[in-house]
Amino acid sequence: MIRPVEERYRTVRDLFPELRIELVNGRIVVNEPGTWQHNTIIAQVLAQLSPVVCERGWEIWPNITVHLGAEADRYVPDLTIVSQEPVMETDEAVHGASTVLLVDVVSAGNAYDDHVVKPMGYAPAGVPLYLVIDPFQRLLKLHSEPGPGGYTRETVEPVGAPLPLPAPWDCLLDTTRLLNL
Repeated sequence: MIRPVEERYRTVRDLFPELRIELVNGRIVVNEPGTWQHNTIIAQVLAQLSPVVCERGWEIWPNITVHLGAEADRYVPDLTIVSQEPVMETDEAVHGASTVLLVDVVSAGNAYDDHVVKPMGYAPAGVPLYLVIDPFQRLLKLHSEPGPGGYTRETVEPVGAPLPLPAPWDCLLDTTRLLNL
């Protein structure tokens, strides 16, 4: 049996396929398209990560739901990088454990969800790395080492400091120009 909120979520998602629709803490969240600043940050991250992604045969998916479990929320990160042959729940939803990195750029209305709510949903689903880029606080927060109770490691770096991405990446993200907009 489908939960009532799940049914409403699917209806809204089907009505507005051009928008990012999420189910966050039982709320249906409609995300407007990103601003030019938001999209520029994503483009800068992509430019740095694309060579590693191509070398390892991974894929970059900019608009897909991450399946966190049957009774769990439905999040759509700004950027999803998946392993080879990811496990799919549906055509629109990839299993969290099949991702190698999720990235969200904080917007004015979603700071709490990106910093607090989503890490608590991603970790139990096995998402190995969740990167939050916060242009308001001018920092990057990398959540790693997921477990049932949340991530056990959080690396916070100010813009300008290199951010080490652990295995399977084993590289540095150069943040010096990331938020110079």
